[in-house]
Amino acid sequence: MSESDTQIKPMPVKLYNAIVEDFSKFTTFSRKAENELRKKYNDLPSGTLGSIISLLVQRSMKQSYRKSPVISSKYYDLYEALMRDKKKGDVILQLADSQGISPSLFARSLLQNLYSDSTAVKKYLKDTTLIENRDMAYQIFIAIMNDNQYGPYADIIKQSIGLEYELRLERELRLMNITFSDENVLRARGYDKTPDFKLEVPIAVDGYIINWIESKALFGDEENHSGYLKEQLLCYWNRFGPGLVIYWFGYLETLESTPEVNNMFILRTSFPSKSSITQYIVDE
Repeated sequence: MSESDTQIKPMPVKLYNAIVEDFSKFTTFSRKAENELRKKYNDLPSGTLGSIISLLVQRSMKQSYRKSPVISSKYYDLYEALMRDKKKGDVILQLADSQGISPSLFARSLLQNLYSDSTAVKKYLKDTTLIENRDMAYQIFIAIMNDNQYGPYADIIKQSIGLEYELRLERELRLMNITFSDENVLRARGYDKTPDFKLEVPIAVDGYIINWIESKALFGDEENHSGYLKEQLLCYWNRFGPGLVIYWFGYLETLESTPEVNNMFILRTSFPSKSSITQYIVDE
């Protein structure tokens, strides 16, 4: 049985807080810092810890980084000074470490100093070959490819993982002969906000009726769960009734005591076992 097929238990708050505290001690966002956390918490599934680190990096960048011409100009001056060194090496990686931000975010700041158009900045981050300055194009490329928690490369990783687990869930539904409509079908019917899968015939999981299933290929803590609740899950419940939310990389144990859990939906970390599912037969 692979790690991803194992049922992950809800995480105790004490353990989660310890990870957050250890993370807050880091002054850089390099892979070396991430590896130190992985060594300390090597009993946790790799995907779970990786997802938690990703969440913490994203939030840290939003809290600590301010987009301003002054900051962008400062970073650009530091970059230019270091680029004059013949033994410069990976300049953006060095400067990102020294300034305590992610490499991709430092790269974005450099481009913002050169281009006022945010669309152009996004374009160059996604395709560094379009940057006319070859040295800068190379340095930004290296920065992005060494940043697996923030920026374009990290976004692609997350999207790929999200799709992988949606396909896994779809396969499980088909193996159980559970009929469903996916997001594309639901949007064609006129729904603006849709779960990943709306079941054509409800099932029961451990005695709880399920009308829809949402796949989240990440770790669920109070902050992101609260966001999903307001933006997605309440809408699904109002429209389709009770459902199931799968946090494939685990979730914080406190989520199970929130008012909506077991009233509007249930939480799991994998697709329910066959023995826990009751399927209803519809007479034709």
